[in-house]
Amino acid sequence: MAEEIKMKELTKKRASIKSQLTQFTTFLNIIKSCDQLSEEQLVELEIRIDKMVTIYATYDHLQGQLEYLSAKPDEQFTERELFEANYYKQLASARALLTQHRTQLANKVSSNDLSVVARRSNVRLPKINLPHFSGGYKDWLEFKDIYVSLIHEDNTIDNINKFHYLRSSLSGTASLVIKSLDFRGDNYSTAWQLLCERFDNKQMLIDKHIQALFSVETLQKEGSQGLRQLVDITNKNLRSLATLGLKVQHWDDIIIYLMASKLDPVTGREWGEHKNSLTELPSLETFIKFISNRCNFLETIEETNRLKQNTEHTHGKAKSFSVLTSKAKFNISCPLCRKDHYIFSCEQFKALPVAARLSKAKEFKLCLNCLRPGHLEAACPLGHCKYCKTRHNTMLHSHDNDSGTFKEHITLAGTKHENSSSHVLLSTALVRVTDHFGTPHSARVLLDNGSTANFITKDLCENEMD
Repeated sequence: MAEEIKMKELTKKRASIKSQLTQFTTFLNIIKSCDQLSEEQLVELEIRIDKMVTIYATYDHLQGQLEYLSAKPDEQFTERELFEANYYKQLASARALLTQHRTQLANKVSSNDLSVVARRSNVRLPKINLPHFSGGYKDWLEFKDIYVSLIHEDNTIDNINKFHYLRSSLSGTASLVIKSLDFRGDNYSTAWQLLCERFDNKQMLIDKHIQALFSVETLQKEGSQGLRQLVDITNKNLRSLATLGLKVQHWDDIIIYLMASKLDPVTGREWGEHKNSLTELPSLETFIKFISNRCNFLETIEETNRLKQNTEHTHGKAKSFSVLTSKAKFNISCPLCRKDHYIFSCEQFKALPVAARLSKAKEFKLCLNCLRPGHLEAACPLGHCKYCKTRHNTMLHSHDNDSGTFKEHITLAGTKHENSSSHVLLSTALVRVTDHFGTPHSARVLLDNGSTANFITKDLCENEMD
């Protein structure tokens, strides 16, 4: 009876959190319809985003208690998945909208400043921020397009000032091309022509941009910054190649293969599963959209973790160890073959039968949902098995007996132990134990270096950590 009352109370509090998300979504839909947002609206959007980031910790705490108390935890897991999917979607959309309108506002201010200053060129030189060009072929087209649109074709700027802009924008080998020319207005056209003759080498430009595509470094770990850089470099060089007349729209399969080979092991695995679920060959647009969605997800997770770490640091919470999840950071290292990859990318692990994979995962204390260390499947943010839709990794799914094999292995792995008739005196220690809601508890533990299993008393679990 007491649990039912507590469940109702927790559900009511959770509804308040969901209501805040609904209000945020309504506000977001309203401002999306605006062609342009004022500075005041942008500040309000930024404040609302910060608030939405902070409420997730409260939701996670409430939902975790509901999952623990519920007689039907699967329903609660589904509730969590639906909420988090909508939460991350709305937060990512809001961040993208904020970035878009910030850029538009900055461009408008910059354009207005340029127009006003250009008309006053007789008083002083206009302040226009131009990209610098040092002589790299892969940077020439971008520099040329911007310089031509802002300076070269602007009839309100006289030649002597254009020459000044040109000289101040060049460095390295590019500046040497026009160094011998006297600084006079009638030499500007000659200077620009010399630069074009030197760097408008179409074949060289094509070679450099293709080389840049193949020279992208392979990502070693998952992260939004590396993935966005991969997409930006690829798009930049493809646009340049298209400007040079190459039909890059027919290169989708080649570019997808090239970019996929540069992904980190985790993202590469996620892309492989996504690609296998498609009914037709993916286009480059599909691939870019997948990576962008992945970046949005990772950015939200990274921001949430950063705020949580700052909060823990401020409150000075000392954590000796955690019952359900560890905050330690792990280097990418396969515990089976000791190579630099996760175990789900290990060929030795893939060659094992399902039962042996499950045994190894338990032995190495890995999350059975994502096969990575540091947490258990109950706290794992990733998806579920693509075959049976339950919370375990697809590589641990047995096709021989879908209904019972996985549960049977978990039960055996968790309960099998040998009784010993010998009596041994063990030392103890008073420690701080953290439950999966982040609440610390005092507990006394046995120090046994030879133990192969860890147990927690029913009294501590139900009374202290409820």
